[in-house]
Amino acid sequence: MKKLLFLFLAIISVNISFAQYKINVKEKSENLGGSNHNAFSVMIYELEAKEVEKAWKKVMKKMGASVQSKKEMFGDDANTKEMGENNFDLYAKAIESDKGVELCVAVDLGGAFLSSGQHSSQAKYIKDLMYKFAVEETKEGVRGIIKTEEKIQAGLEKEQKDLEKGKEKLEKDIEGYTKAIEDAKKAIEQAKKDIEKNGKDQSEKQKEIVTQVKVVEDVVAKEKAVK
Repeated sequence: MKKLLFLFLAIISVNISFAQYKINVKEKSENLGGSNHNAFSVMIYELEAKEVEKAWKKVMKKMGASVQSKKEMFGDDANTKEMGENNFDLYAKAIESDKGVELCVAVDLGGAFLSSGQHSSQAKYIKDLMYKFAVEETKEGVRGIIKTEEKIQAGLEKEQKDLEKGKEKLEKDIEGYTKAIEDAKKAIEQAKKDIEKNGKDQSEKQKEIVTQVKVVEDVVAKEKAVK
């Protein structure tokens, strides 16, 4: 029951936080490929720039691109049916900030850079691709947070169990001490009765001694009377 409660609270916390993540692919001019070009931009949350870069390189490789990375990521000669028959190049960079990581991607179609105004269907494919990428990577980041929080939760639950075990031991100790006290009280009461009986026995024994002394004196007197 306690585990379910912790998990429920964790899910609520993640949902509230995730509701604040606005994933939206925008189009803007960005310095990529050595100059300012039309590019697509999306925010990714709960990951570092290097993690976003690693994931985006995999995306470019899936499109058949030869991937290089220096100041920015470069995917050479990519090709997908959604983009048409011709190969294209991708320029990308991940910019980290307090808000998250901004992934900027410019697509060189060979003579022109991709834009919604001139290449609507191809631009839609890239925007959808980046949107799905941002959603999945943000979820991946959130899953990392959940994993971390679950470890903390497991540690707290272990501490709780240790406390419960400690309480059980203390309760057993109290039971043992209580029984020992009760046994001691009984022993004291018995000892008092034994002391009382011992006093009576001593009185009786004293009487027997007095009687026996008289007997001894009489026998000694008889012995002296023999002449």
